[in-house]
Amino acid sequence: MLDVGNVRVEYKAIIYMTTKNTPPSIGRHLVFAAAAGKAVCSRLLEPHDLSLAQWATLVSIWRKGPISVKDLSAMTGNAPPATSRIVDRMIANGLLSRREDPDDRRAVLIGLTDKSEALRPLQTLYEPVNQVLLAGFSADEQALLSGMLDRIEQNAADWLADPAGQPSPSRDKDA
Repeated sequence: MLDVGNVRVEYKAIIYMTTKNTPPSIGRHLVFAAAAGKAVCSRLLEPHDLSLAQWATLVSIWRKGPISVKDLSAMTGNAPPATSRIVDRMIANGLLSRREDPDDRRAVLIGLTDKSEALRPLQTLYEPVNQVLLAGFSADEQALLSGMLDRIEQNAADWLADPAGQPSPSRDKDA
């Protein structure tokens, strides 16, 4: 249990079954850890009627200012069609506005509204989320974990850029 502002966060550990014969899977750990982190974020955002994707969109615009959907997509890690749907919902809810780019009349910029500016204190939502997820970790362990996750992300990016010669699962393990 964690008190974060006016919100009490309760979460249950995500449990999955393993057996003695189940090999360790970093992918499984990452998926379950990401799901737990998303659940904490969702619980904290719920009183503000925001999804995690909407929060990431707002944070990007709070940091960068009015932005194109293409750039917003790159900053949030969402595909452009998904970003467009998120933006459309947020415009319908009065959180974002769409206006012509003064530098390119063919382009559109996505900006904030008074309603989304009022939510700006949520820009640091990652702090209470980190409190929950990193409870019991020393500063050294937190730094080590961060570095290891960066390396995992880089390893995946390197492999995706040039998978030739990199390890891959064998289709025929008996061969």
